Amino acid sequence: VYIIILPAFGIATSIIPTFVHRKMVFFPLVALSEILVAFLGFGVWAHHMFAVGLATVTTIYFAAVSLIIVIPSAIQLFAWIATILTGTPNFKTPLLWIVGFIVFFIIGGLSGITVAAIPFDQQVEDSYYIVAHFHFVIFGAAVFPILGGMFYWFPKLTGRMYHEATGKASFWLTFLGTFVTFFPMHFLGILGMPRRIYTYAPGLGWTFLNFLESIGSYLLTAGLLLIVANLVVSMFKGERASDDPWGGDTLEWATSSPPAPYNFAVIPTVTSAYAMWDSKDREHDSRRLDRGEDLLQRGHETPASTVQDAELDEILEMPSHSGRPPVAALLLFGMFGMLLLGHYTIAAGFLVVDLLVVFAWHGKEPGA
Repeated sequence: VYIIILPAFGIATSIIPTFVHRKMVFFPLVALSEILVAFLGFGVWAHHMFAVGLATVTTIYFAAVSLIIVIPSAIQLFAWIATILTGTPNFKTPLLWIVGFIVFFIIGGLSGITVAAIPFDQQVEDSYYIVAHFHFVIFGAAVFPILGGMFYWFPKLTGRMYHEATGKASFWLTFLGTFVTFFPMHFLGILGMPRRIYTYAPGLGWTFLNFLESIGSYLLTAGLLLIVANLVVSMFKGERASDDPWGGDTLEWATSSPPAPYNFAVIPTVTSAYAMWDSKDREHDSRRLDRGEDLLQRGHETPASTVQDAELDEILEMPSHSGRPPVAALLLFGMFGMLLLGHYTIAAGFLVVDLLVVFAWHGKEPGA
C-alpha cells in the first residue's frame, strides 16, 4: 500500500507550495520521511494476515513495523498541514484534491493503526472494516493526488486551461461520493458483514448503511465522469494557458505550454529546490539565451552530470521522435495476452512483428 501511495506524497509536496505561495515546511524532513516510508513499506503487508495462523514472532514484527511507519507518515502530514496554514492558500481545483487527500489519509491512517493491533485485526479481518480502510488509503489517499496532478499539469501538457467551476464541482462530487460510499463500511465491518458478498439476509442491521453506500457510489461515479468530460472538452476548447499559470516553483513551468520538443533552449541554472522562484537564476538563463550561450540546438539533447557533485559533464544525444515504442509495447501486450489464452501460434506472430518493430526503432531513422 505504501509503495502505491509514494507518488501521491510527491505530488502533494509539489502542488502545496505553489498554491499556498510559500516553501514547504521542514522540506528536508519531508524528503527523508518519504525515503523511510518507501523502506518501511516493505514490512507492513502482512498485517492483513494476522488471522491466518502466522507465528507469533512474525505477527509481532509486522505489527511493530505497521506502527513505526506512522511516524514518517505523520511528519509529512503535519508538514503539509503546517505549510497550508502558514501560507496564503488559493483553493484552486488542484489544491482541493490535495486537501481531500489529507482528510482521507488521516481517516485511512487511523484505521490502519487499528488493524496493526493484532487482537483487533483478528476480529475485523475479511470484514467490511478492511474494505473501508483499504479504499480510504488506495482511492482517497493514493488516487486523489493523482487527480489533483492531472488538473495541475493539464495546462502544461495541453496548452489549455480546464474549466475551474466544473473542476471544483467534480471534486466535491467525488469527495462526498468517496466518503458516503466507504465510511459506513467501518460500521458494517464492526457489525459483522463479511467482505466479497452482495446478498445477505434481512434483519441483520446492514440494509440502511448499504443503501447509503449505493447513493455514495452514484455520487462518486458522477464526479469521475465530470472530471473526464471537463478535461476532454478543455483539451480542445479550453482557454489558452500561459507558460506558468500557477506561479509554480519547479522548472517545468519555465518551458512553453505545451513544452517544445527540446524542453529548455539552455541548460537551466538550479541552486535550490524551488528553481522557478529563484529570479536571479532565471534572469541569468535569459541572458545566456539572448547571447546564444550553451544552446541545445543539435536535435534532442540532455545534460549529463557527474555522480558525486552534479556538475555538468557532457551533452548526450537522445533518440528522435518515433511512434515505434508504443507500437512495440502494444504488440508485447498482445503477445502475453495470447499466451494467457493459450493461442501460442498467434503469440509467436506478435513476437516476430514486435522484434521487427524494435529492430526498426534502433536502426537509423529517416532524417536522423
